[in-house]
Parts: sequence; C-alpha cells; structure tokens
Amino acid sequence: MVGAVQILTVDDIVEINRRMILEFGGIFFEGDNNLANPGSLDFVLEEINGFLYGEELYPDILQKAALISWRIISGHIFHDGNKRTGMEACRILLDLNGYKMLMDFEVVNVSIQIASKEMDFNPFVEWLRRRTSRYITTD
Repeated sequence: MVGAVQILTVDDIVEINRRMILEFGGIFFEGDNNLANPGSLDFVLEEINGFLYGEELYPDILQKAALISWRIISGHIFHDGNKRTGMEACRILLDLNGYKMLMDFEVVNVSIQIASKEMDFNPFVEWLRRRTSRYITTD
C-alpha cells in the first residue's frame, strides 16, 4: 500500500452515527455520544492499526474498513444505528483512501447478517473486496 492510510477518529464515527439517525430515524443519546460503552470505539480504532509479533493485524485498507464496520455492527457500539453507522463508516473510510464501495440494497442484507451472526468476518472482507474498486488517479 502506497502512502499513509487515512483513518476515521472517534469523533468522525460518532458524527456518522448522529447523521444516520437524523436521516433515517432512531434515538441519539447526547450525554454519552450515543455510545453504549464509550471505550469500545477507542478499542476498535486501536485494533485496526494493531500489530502482533511485529506483523500488522490488518495490513490493507479493505481489512481496516471491514473491521470498523464489523466491530460497530456485531459489537453494538452505539445505543442505536449500528448497522447504518458501520456500513457508512466503512464506505467513508474507503472513500478517504481512494476506494469506492458499491452501495445498494445488498448492504442492508449483509449488515443484518453480521448483526445476527450469520456472516463471519472473513466472508465479510471477501464480500467487501468484490464490491470495492480503486479510483483511477492521474498521478
């Protein structure tokens, strides 16, 4: 991978959750930024950049984006809007790093499968790879 990877912050993801709830409905608890467990989102963001025995755990941007989505959805990070927030955070992270994710109704079905534990992480990464393309750059 060439160049530095742009990563979303806790504030970015909380704002994504807020926008998803404003646009599609639901409840946003202001006092705790709608986080069910405030430290859990910090953990997710540390995990995507983690190393084990000197090897990066999630070396490519598709794995990082998938992990953010996966952890938000399966971990119920927010009080409400986890599926929408997880998929939108995934899409935005990919976009920031020069990738386009196909967004259609299948995204809804897959997010439901993740939430109901019908899809594991590795099949989700492969699903995401099939639906993602690199922007054409003129560099």
